[in-house]
This record gives sequence, C-alpha cells and structure tokens, in this order.
Amino acid sequence: MSFASSVQSELARVEPEQGCCARAELAALLLNKSTLSQLANDYLLTVEVDNPALGRKIYKYLRDIYGFQSSVQVIEKSKLRKNRGYVVKTVLTPTKLENIKEIIHINNNLISPKLDIAEVNSCCKRAYVRGLFLSRGYVNRPEGNYHLEFMVNDEALAIKVQEYLGTFDIDLKIIQRKKSFLLYIKESEQIADFLRVVGANKALLEFENIRILKSMRNNVNRQVNCETANLAKTIDASVRQTEIINNLVSTGVIDNLPYQLKELAYIRLDYPEATLKELGEILNPPLSKSGIAYRMRKLEQVAGELLDTSFN
Repeated sequence: MSFASSVQSELARVEPEQGCCARAELAALLLNKSTLSQLANDYLLTVEVDNPALGRKIYKYLRDIYGFQSSVQVIEKSKLRKNRGYVVKTVLTPTKLENIKEIIHINNNLISPKLDIAEVNSCCKRAYVRGLFLSRGYVNRPEGNYHLEFMVNDEALAIKVQEYLGTFDIDLKIIQRKKSFLLYIKESEQIADFLRVVGANKALLEFENIRILKSMRNNVNRQVNCETANLAKTIDASVRQTEIINNLVSTGVIDNLPYQLKELAYIRLDYPEATLKELGEILNPPLSKSGIAYRMRKLEQVAGELLDTSFN
C-alpha cells in the first residue's frame, strides 16, 4: 500500500469529536464523484469512492446523522478485477433532500459543500479538511520529495480551505490549472503539522521517522563530501609542496634556506601524506596549524625566488 493510501485508510477510520464535526466532514466527503438524479417522486444520491473504509464512513454518516438508509455497491473498474470502486446509493424523499441541503449545495445535479459549514469550531475545521483530503487529497511518500495537495474546482472553496488551515499555522499555496485549483504544501514540517491536525497519527509517526533518517543521511553525506573535498585539497597541496622541495634538493638550493624552512621541507618529504596539523605536531617544539601554514607559504615563496635565481 502506498503512503497516500495508508494515510487515507487511517483517516477514513477517524471518529469525529462531535456531531457538528461529522456534518462538516460529510459535507467535504460528498465531493467524491457525487451526483443527484431524479427518480419518479424521489431523488437518488450516488457517491463513488475508491476506498472501502471511506465508503463505510459515508454510509455511516448518512445513517447516523440523517437516518438515511443507503446501499453499497462494488464496481469493477478494470477487466482484470484489480481495481475496484464502491458506490454508496441513497434514495432521498423531497423532505430528506431538504434536510441534507444544510451542508451541501446542489447545482445541475452536482454537489458541493457549503463553505461556512465549519466556520465556528476548530474541531469542525479539522473534520472538514480531513473530509476534503479524503475526497480530493494526495500526499507523496516521504522518501521522495515532500508534497501534499488537494485539487478542487471552486476558487471560493480553495480560499476557504486555505483560511481554515491558516488557523493551524499551515501555509497552503494555491495555483490555478485551467478550470481547477491546486492547493499544495511542499515543506516537510508543514506536512507533518497537517497530518497531526487531521488526525493521521500513525502516518505522522512514519513520516517523522523517515524525515529524521533523511536528515541524518543528508548530514552524513554533507560531512563525507566536506571531508573528501578537504582531503583532496590536502593531497593537492602536498603534491605541489613535495614537487617544489624535490626541485630544491636536486638543484642544491635547499642549503640556502633558513633553518626553520629547511627543517619543514625535509619533514614534508618524510611525511608526504601528513596534514599541516600533523606536520606541526612532528616538529620539536610543536607548531600550530596556522604556524605551519605560514612557514609553508614562506617556503614556497622563498623556493620560487631561489629557483628562479639558480636557473638564471
């Protein structure tokens, strides 16, 4: 099961805190391919979902909140029967239809949630956003790039959801894609906050564990890269210094160096792989890394002048 599917399965089993929360969540859940068609004297509310737990949740809310009697039908979406859908069907009398209109709008047999259904309580805002994520949400696996999104068709709804999540200090971005609106989060801490707000506690623990491992791995990689770069610089400097000192020895110019520089030159030849710090510890008395670096620069400068003189 993908991470997104596991999050949705967990959220589908979250119980609302109060009756008002159940109404708010149901309003958002009815964005799941919901249609209303007219029968002889009644109406047929049809809601199609991909997750059986989500189908049970919608069935339960319709029964517990409004006393509706629904049926659940399993549909095969592919010939191989590997992709199933679940359709919750509810016959509504005109009176029942008026009752459910307290949480939804109906326009040309299409259903949309009322925007002010979760205005008052923070628990209702949580439930509303949870229902919207179950209907139109997706979150990427934390091993990859951090990304959580909703796709809605109503700009006012997008702005309202952004406002609701803003009350929990979650910054939801909105961009328009043709006639739809994409709401997304790309910061890992913000995604973790979102999972906490909607009640996906198991998914939050998994997300945080993977986030910590990724952070540790990135820190180790940065440290290794830094040490590799420093080692490469040390080797390059050692090769350059050894080449200069060998020229001094072969030309006899090394005898013209001051004692301190001559001593450092021979130690470098004896320990070509040593760092400046290690060279300083070999000297008697020991010398600091900065002191060795100064002498080495002086050695290269004096060596360059003496070698130029000897060749001329």
